[in-house]
Amino acid sequence: MGQYDRHVFVCTSGETCPTQGDTERFVKILRAGAQKAGRSDVRINKSGCFSQCGHGPMIVVYPEDVWYAGVHESDLDEILASHIIGGQPVERLRYEPGVKGANKIDIAAHEATSGHAAAPVAAAGPGWTRLCRADEVPVNGMKEFAAGNVNVLIVNTGSGFVAYQALCPHEAVRLEDGVHDGSVLTCLEHMWQFDVHTGAPLGEAEAGLKPYRLKQESGELYVGLDA
Repeated sequence: MGQYDRHVFVCTSGETCPTQGDTERFVKILRAGAQKAGRSDVRINKSGCFSQCGHGPMIVVYPEDVWYAGVHESDLDEILASHIIGGQPVERLRYEPGVKGANKIDIAAHEATSGHAAAPVAAAGPGWTRLCRADEVPVNGMKEFAAGNVNVLIVNTGSGFVAYQALCPHEAVRLEDGVHDGSVLTCLEHMWQFDVHTGAPLGEAEAGLKPYRLKQESGELYVGLDA
């Protein structure tokens, strides 16, 4: 395998994989995980289309030549720990179409025969930008996502979702690394706190969080970048 014990490719520029998940984020998560594990012998690469469109998001791991399909962000830790680090493929996600070569799904034909439309992938109307699947943000959790040139923090309050600027207004620390209890969001760098439902400053915080419009449609979250 040359310089690397294991080589991982994530489809980030195919026809459908980047619309079925935030594959650019997948790469960052896997790279960070390999680095944390001290595995300099593992290489995580972005990749072009695998010609398996419609089965994504897709990841391929060599030298085992294991293909994964329908990967969710919540699956990445398992793929990293079990396979990329541990050498044991995650069988439940393994992709084996049975036919070598291209296995693209005709999305339009699939929708026509199944009666189900594909999940929205670009925007839910003018002014809206897709961020992620709703299930990518755990209950009582929060995650940062890129929307064009803007990074947005999505907070799952337990009863719904809200969207704010991704960085604390104090010293531009990532709020994703903080905590919230369903009522108060706390930046752990200098303990500035904000109302989790409105973004208003609490306690010693001298400025509030910039909010963004947010809506959920067909299990997807969309942000309006006008505050």
